[in-house]
Amino acid sequence: MPFRFKPDPEQDNLVIRSTMSAQQKGWTRRKQIERSQAGQQTETEEARTAERRYRRREMSLSQGLRKYRGQRDLTQDQMADELGCSIRTYRRYESGEHDIPSSLLLQILARGDVDIHDLLNVRQDPVWPETRDMVIDRYNEAMALLSEQDLYLPVDAERPARNIAGEVAELGEAKTTSVLTRVKEEWRNLNQWYQDGGWGWDGVEDHWSEEQEEERRAKRRARDAKKKYPGSG
Repeated sequence: MPFRFKPDPEQDNLVIRSTMSAQQKGWTRRKQIERSQAGQQTETEEARTAERRYRRREMSLSQGLRKYRGQRDLTQDQMADELGCSIRTYRRYESGEHDIPSSLLLQILARGDVDIHDLLNVRQDPVWPETRDMVIDRYNEAMALLSEQDLYLPVDAERPARNIAGEVAELGEAKTTSVLTRVKEEWRNLNQWYQDGGWGWDGVEDHWSEEQEEERRAKRRARDAKKKYPGSG
């Protein structure tokens, strides 16, 4: 029969007393540890909540909208036309006089050229230590499994491994697929790329460098020709 301790309701149930049996002391000690861990977890969550509030203290969708329009180098007229609203209404969105409808917010985010934190004018939440540790562990595991595959170059494993590791920060631990499953998916894509004529990420970078160098040489030849034959251009 499992041990069942019935504490005295008149006393602090987590105080170890000399009159307790060994089983009672063990039960009390475990409960003390559980209470301490729960208290630490509460303190941690309160600190993180305070950090989030601090980062979001200047949250403003109207300011984020203005910055977004500026990044795209659009006028208010152009932005209003793109969103399908009048210029007068759009100006009120930017000034904060009118709340921006959720449909317009989703329309902007669907473009994929702005992060929701930027649109809300807030700093992103920090990556907490345990999440960072999970990202590192997931990356190392993915690199080890990918290195067992028939890679053209060892560096080819880095990009897939970063994709796999980064899912922890984006989706959370509970929603991520196992590393082994994701490695199989990434290797299938990488291997298909090899079969289609890919030659490794280092090779791609070398090829790009050669193309850029050839482009610079062509521009230089054109400049030299223009100097030598001024009237030819």
